[in-house]
Amino acid sequence: MRRFILIIPLLCSITVFCQYNFYFGNLHSHSAYSDGNQDSVATGHYNPGNDFRYASASYHMDYLGIAEHNHYSSNNNPGMHVGHYSMGLYQADTANHNGSFVAMYGMEWGTISQGGHVVVYGVPALIGWESGSGGWGPTNNYDVFCAKGDFTSFWPIVKSYPTAFCTLAHPQTNDYGSLFDGAAYNANTDSVVVGSAIRSGSAFSTTTDYTDPPAASYESKFLKGLAAGYHIGPTIDHDNHYTTFGRTNQGRTVALAASLNRDSIMAAFKALRFYASDDWNAQVSFTINGKMMGTVNTTGLNSSINVTLNDLDGATDPVNKIEIFYGNPGSGVNATLLTSNTGSSTLNYAHITTINTSYYYYAKITQVDGDIIWTSPIWINRVAVVVPLELTRFTGQQEDNTVRLNWSTANEINTSHFEVERSFDGNNFSMIGRVNSNGNGSADYQLTDPAPMKGMNFYRLKQVDKDGQYKYSAVVPVLFNYSIVKELKINPNPVINQLNLALTVSESASLICKIYTAEGRQVKVLNAAASAGRNIIASDVSNLASGIYIVVLISNNERIAETRFIKQ
Repeated sequence: MRRFILIIPLLCSITVFCQYNFYFGNLHSHSAYSDGNQDSVATGHYNPGNDFRYASASYHMDYLGIAEHNHYSSNNNPGMHVGHYSMGLYQADTANHNGSFVAMYGMEWGTISQGGHVVVYGVPALIGWESGSGGWGPTNNYDVFCAKGDFTSFWPIVKSYPTAFCTLAHPQTNDYGSLFDGAAYNANTDSVVVGSAIRSGSAFSTTTDYTDPPAASYESKFLKGLAAGYHIGPTIDHDNHYTTFGRTNQGRTVALAASLNRDSIMAAFKALRFYASDDWNAQVSFTINGKMMGTVNTTGLNSSINVTLNDLDGATDPVNKIEIFYGNPGSGVNATLLTSNTGSSTLNYAHITTINTSYYYYAKITQVDGDIIWTSPIWINRVAVVVPLELTRFTGQQEDNTVRLNWSTANEINTSHFEVERSFDGNNFSMIGRVNSNGNGSADYQLTDPAPMKGMNFYRLKQVDKDGQYKYSAVVPVLFNYSIVKELKINPNPVINQLNLALTVSESASLICKIYTAEGRQVKVLNAAASAGRNIIASDVSNLASGIYIVVLISNNERIAETRFIKQ
């Protein structure tokens, strides 16, 4: 979106398509511990703790990663001192508030002149090469040694930390030992490099009203990495060197995570469950045969592709086109357009694939205002043919606290029964019910799942013939939304002195109630024990300034409800 519209932010994003929530943020920025906060005299922000607090009050910023340059230089913006690295990790731990904001601290390893920059998280020790005394102090300027530009040694060091991952900051031709430019594919490298910036910057922007245009594009490098066989997703990074965290433009890297805590965000990046979006609140579901973005799947089925976009500004920010690109990993040939549509926020397409062939697919969504969204790919290894069950319909939908499944058949011959199987991860299925066949010909059937899991549930049918032979249907994903909060009201509203939050819950729970200004700054936190039934949470808010406030209810580090009130 090129315009700026004041929007009340969702501090924790809403679960819409799957068992994962959508969390918006930036992986690449700097504090004055390296060469960031270059306006610190004016802003008073100079260390990671200051910067995390700034970012948490920015619109649509659920997380921020600060990655300091790992080495020192003697110019006007000296780089990292080894002692600052542990201080930054500590400040990130202090600023991290599970359920409301995630703070991550790491390093940007390497130099532009000798191989490029890599953003690294999950490594608790500074990796470097500067020995002896220097501007950083009397000792070596590293905790773990790795020679400058020695990527062959660098990747295994990162891999030795199980939760660590790397993204490529602003890749240029022949960077990282020609990783995407002719060097042989390396599985060890592939296991730690999860992303490549599709946009980066503008690094030295001083804009703080979100109005910068989209940053420079590195899409060609992303395409070359996929063609070389690497499993990478696209990121949008701001590379902030001034106190502008989250506020230069509206581009975000969106992580699909179980909850807003650091472990979940880190796990999302390790699993490639993320996408790059010029739009700061666009929520995208991209699946193939029920598998979500980032998945590597071996299947005997053709590729059933589904893309769905939910934009909170949908009425004023419509979709121009959705494109699906595909290619063969390791072929060295860039992905090409498979199919597209225009004027719709959804796309469904069946790709007939070749047995014993591998594919990757990703979605590229362009909105009417020019914003672009790139998803992480899905990789498909197509194996021997599996003849699918012939259905004219197989659907599922939530009804109260259950999921009802309906299917219709055509040309049944000697069918004994149907077994309905369910999975919570799209991989491991178990039978939840059996329905006997109505006989030969065509028929309609249904079955109710009385105990679905909150989030995405995956269903398939197993048609069993009278002679014991069987075949499966395609997988159908069904979203099951469940909240213990059945009703939430503020009375009276506007509020003068006392906030009375009336809520009805289905079960007892310990709740955290957080109150934010319209600008996303936390001003009050309440703790309450709610019993099953109707409850009142009361608090004196007489000292709050007049304006609009957001109330967020959290249980077990997950946002479960949200409302707003006006303070007079």
